[in-house]
Amino acid sequence: MKMQRTIVIRRDYLHYIRKYNRFEKRHKNISVHLSPCFRDVSVGDNVTVGEYRPLSKTVRFNVLKVMKAAGAKKQFQKF
Repeated sequence: MKMQRTIVIRRDYLHYIRKYNRFEKRHKNISVHLSPCFRDVSVGDNVTVGEYRPLSKTVRFNVLKVMKAAGAKKQFQKF
Protein backbone atom coordinates (compact mmCIF):
# COMPACT_ATOMS: atom_id res chain seq x y z
CA MET A 1 0.00 0.00 0.00
CA LYS A 2 1.54 3.27 -1.10
CA MET A 3 -0.59 5.75 0.85
CA GLN A 4 -2.60 5.10 3.99
CA ARG A 5 -6.23 6.26 3.96
CA THR A 6 -5.83 7.66 0.44
CA ILE A 7 -7.25 6.37 -2.83
CA VAL A 8 -6.72 7.53 -6.40
CA ILE A 9 -9.86 8.00 -8.44
CA ARG A 10 -10.14 8.52 -12.19
CA ARG A 11 -12.48 11.27 -13.38
CA ASP A 12 -13.51 10.80 -17.03
CA TYR A 13 -14.96 13.71 -18.97
CA LEU A 14 -15.51 14.94 -22.53
CA HIS A 15 -13.67 17.98 -23.90
CA TYR A 16 -15.12 19.85 -26.89
CA ILE A 17 -12.81 20.68 -29.81
CA ARG A 18 -14.35 23.64 -31.64
CA LYS A 19 -12.20 23.29 -34.77
CA TYR A 20 -13.42 19.75 -35.49
CA ASN A 21 -16.90 20.16 -33.92
CA ARG A 22 -16.37 17.00 -31.87
CA PHE A 23 -15.69 15.80 -28.34
CA GLU A 24 -12.62 13.93 -27.14
CA LYS A 25 -12.30 11.76 -24.05
CA ARG A 26 -10.02 13.00 -21.28
CA HIS A 27 -9.36 11.97 -17.69
CA LYS A 28 -7.76 13.20 -14.48
CA ASN A 29 -6.39 11.15 -11.59
CA ILE A 30 -7.33 12.68 -8.24
CA SER A 31 -5.89 11.68 -4.86
CA VAL A 32 -8.72 11.49 -2.33
CA HIS A 33 -8.66 11.03 1.46
CA LEU A 34 -10.62 7.94 2.55
CA SER A 35 -11.95 8.15 6.10
CA PRO A 36 -11.73 4.97 8.23
CA CYS A 37 -15.56 4.83 8.37
CA PHE A 38 -15.56 3.76 4.69
CA ARG A 39 -13.87 0.38 5.22
CA ASP A 40 -14.80 -1.76 2.24
CA VAL A 41 -14.09 0.30 -0.87
CA SER A 42 -12.87 -1.73 -3.83
CA VAL A 43 -11.91 -1.08 -7.44
CA GLY A 44 -14.91 -0.19 -9.58
CA ASP A 45 -17.01 1.45 -6.86
CA ASN A 46 -18.43 4.91 -7.52
CA VAL A 47 -17.58 7.55 -4.94
CA THR A 48 -18.83 11.08 -4.36
CA VAL A 49 -16.06 13.48 -3.38
CA GLY A 50 -16.04 16.98 -1.99
CA GLU A 51 -13.43 19.71 -1.91
CA TYR A 52 -11.52 19.96 1.36
CA ARG A 53 -8.52 21.75 2.84
CA PRO A 54 -5.10 20.52 1.69
CA LEU A 55 -4.14 17.39 3.63
CA SER A 56 -0.87 16.77 1.78
CA LYS A 57 0.93 17.77 -1.40
CA THR A 58 -1.64 16.09 -3.67
CA VAL A 59 -4.70 15.39 -1.48
CA ARG A 60 -7.36 18.11 -1.64
CA PHE A 61 -10.57 16.07 -1.73
CA ASN A 62 -12.49 13.89 0.72
CA VAL A 63 -14.84 10.92 0.12
CA LEU A 64 -18.42 11.79 1.04
CA LYS A 65 -20.36 8.75 -0.18
CA VAL A 66 -19.57 5.30 -1.58
CA MET A 67 -21.87 3.50 -4.02
CA LYS A 68 -21.04 -0.14 -4.62
CA ALA A 69 -20.48 -1.33 -8.18
CA ALA A 70 -23.65 -2.73 -9.74
CA GLY A 71 -21.87 -5.79 -11.10
CA ALA A 72 -22.98 -7.29 -14.40
CA LYS A 73 -26.41 -5.64 -14.43
CA LYS A 74 -26.59 -1.88 -15.04
CA GLN A 75 -29.14 0.01 -12.98
CA PHE A 76 -30.15 3.61 -12.44
CA GLN A 77 -29.27 5.07 -9.07
CA LYS A 78 -32.14 6.18 -6.84
CA PHE A 79 -31.74 9.49 -5.06
